[in-house]
Formats: sequence, C-alpha cells, structure tokens
Amino acid sequence: MASILIIDDEEDIRNVLQMILESAGHDVSIASNGNVAMDMLRREPVDLLITDIIMPDKDGVSTITEVRQYFPETRIIAISGGGGIDPTAYKPEAISTTAYLAAAKQAGADKVITKPFERDDLLRAVQSLLGNLH
Repeated sequence: MASILIIDDEEDIRNVLQMILESAGHDVSIASNGNVAMDMLRREPVDLLITDIIMPDKDGVSTITEVRQYFPETRIIAISGGGGIDPTAYKPEAISTTAYLAAAKQAGADKVITKPFERDDLLRAVQSLLGNLH
C-alpha cells in the first residue's frame, strides 16, 4: 500500500480522489493547499503527491518545486482544469491549462493530468509511478 497526499483547494475533488485511491488500497491523506501539505510532508513523507496547480496561499508549481528540493524521491502528479474560468470570460491571451501543466512538468512533476479525468486514467497514472513500490 502506497502513501499518497492529495492537495486541492476544492473539498469535493479532494474527497472524490481520496475515495478512489483508498478503494484501490492506498493510504491517503489530504491538504487544502501547498503550505498545509509541506507541513504534513515534514512530519511524514509520502510515496506520491497529487497536486492541483491553481490554489490560493501556495500554488501547485511552487509546491512541486519545494517538494523536489526537500523530498526528491517523492513521485508527483499535477492536475489542473485551468482554474474553473467561466467560458464567457475567456480571453485568448489567458494562460491555458496546458501552460499550467507544462510549468508543473518543468518544476518537476512526473506526470500531468487535465481535469476532468476518468477514474481509470488516474489509477493508471498512479500505478505507472508507483510500480511495485508496495
């Protein structure tokens, strides 16, 4: 059983991801932002971190950069749906979800997934990073 930390500012998403991963046999903890997550990691490192990118207080890219510095062995999946921008407010010059996830990859994420995603896509990404870890 792998230890996984989920970071997302949306409670519903944290809860759904936790339920999916626990039902797959993983030990899952949750955090609402990168600051909370870093405090948790200092107390108890995890095998895998799944982080949203766009969050208040400490965004996912900053969190990934810090995790890579202090916990280089931790595997990381970045997820983003682009911040839930209202389609009527879309501006072509706005930063796209692709750009957010590219920044996460550059910061050190092992995998990136665009929200919304299917349960099986998440489980495949987790399995590919954890392999036979546990």
